[in-house]
Amino acid sequence: MTATSTAELAIYAALSIPNIYILFKHGRAGLLGWAYLLIFCTPRIVGGALDLSGSTTAGIISSIGLSPLLLAASGILKEARIYYCDPLDKKVEWTVVLLFHGIATTGVAILAIGVSNLDSSNVKPADVSTDDSLVKAGIALLTLSWAIVAIVSVWALAHPAKSQKPKSSIVAGTRLLWSVLVSDVFSGIRVIYTLVSLVTQDETLNPITGSLTIRVLLSLIPELVCVLAFLTAGFVTRNAARDSSKANKAAGRRDHTSAEM
Repeated sequence: MTATSTAELAIYAALSIPNIYILFKHGRAGLLGWAYLLIFCTPRIVGGALDLSGSTTAGIISSIGLSPLLLAASGILKEARIYYCDPLDKKVEWTVVLLFHGIATTGVAILAIGVSNLDSSNVKPADVSTDDSLVKAGIALLTLSWAIVAIVSVWALAHPAKSQKPKSSIVAGTRLLWSVLVSDVFSGIRVIYTLVSLVTQDETLNPITGSLTIRVLLSLIPELVCVLAFLTAGFVTRNAARDSSKANKAAGRRDHTSAEM
């Protein structure tokens, strides 16, 4: 356990550096996605440190860390749609974004309360059933959040823009979309693992004290693949915002010239 905690601490501390670089390069269009990815890395660093110190709080942090990963996926998906798909009405788009954030944050809040109460040394037998229900409700909402991202990302890939967009924007949007699709598979593994471990209460599936092999295969590796997929796509599309802005300005100048003629 100490070895995996040390590895997790070192890996996510190192990955936070390119994450910050990508956050600044992608600008306003990618703010939500890359900020949430950085937020996801932070609990992994803190959780690894607490796990090394033997704190039970590490279990809570491990559980709630799923929410920023799903929110990062939704944010990167939103950015990908800007480059790849036709734009939605702003009010509709932000209503959907806020509803999704509401589902994910409510799920993680309920889950955190339930896990915290169950981990408490002062938990009362009469409260166990209520806390167990909170845990199940919380992870159910996070599972729903994952399903929403997976469905929307597949739908977005199948519906490229009908209006003319710069080739560089389409390429950037495609790469970002594929990173989300890859993350859908591996975050799905992580979500289902958490769902099964919390519902069955099987000690071998415990994300902190369970089998080392299971923890690595179903928790550490899937999360790491998601982050690496995002960072790789983020790095190769780091100039997408700049290129899109230049293309839009050039198109505006052409339209202005045509109007004058």
